[in-house]
Amino acid sequence: MAIVEGASCGLQVVSTRVGGIPEVLPEELITLCEPTVRSLCAGLETVIARQRVGSLPPPESIHSRVRTLYTWRNVAERTEKVYDRVSTEEVLPLDRRLLRLRSHCGPVAGSVFAFMAVLDFLFLLLLQWLVPDRVMDVAVDATGPRSMWGQGSSIKLNATKGAANPDLFGE
Repeated sequence: MAIVEGASCGLQVVSTRVGGIPEVLPEELITLCEPTVRSLCAGLETVIARQRVGSLPPPESIHSRVRTLYTWRNVAERTEKVYDRVSTEEVLPLDRRLLRLRSHCGPVAGSVFAFMAVLDFLFLLLLQWLVPDRVMDVAVDATGPRSMWGQGSSIKLNATKGAANPDLFGE
C-alpha cells in the first residue's frame, strides 16, 4: 500500500523485486532492484540522476496514471492474487527456518535472529496456552456464491449460537 500511496503522491518509487511488488505498479512508475543494499543504492542514485536531468514524468501525470489504475476492487483482486500465490508455498518447519536464518544472515546476525525466532515461537506457545484455539471465534467465510456478502438480508441468524448478527456491511 505504501508503494501505491507514494506513486499516488507523484513520487518515483524505488523498491525490491520480491514477493508481489513487481505486480503493484507498471514498469515506468517504479524502479525495481534486487534485495541488496548495493542494488537499492544504485536504484536510488539512478532515480536521483533522472530527477536532476528532468527525465522523470511530472508528479501530476504520475498521480493521474495511478488514479486510473486503482480502484478498491482492483486493489483487492491484486492483493488476493499475491495471497493465493503465497498460500501455495511450503511452510518450513522451525528447525529448517532456524538453519536458513543462520545460513543466509551470517553466523552472528543469523544466530541472533534464530534466537529471536525461538523466543517468538515460545511466546506463541504461551499465548496458545493462555487462550486455546477452541475458545476463539472462527472467521465467517465471506467467499463464494453462498457467502454472507451474497445474501440480501440485513440480519442473519447464527445457526450455531442462535443469535441474530448484523451482516458484514452493517446495513
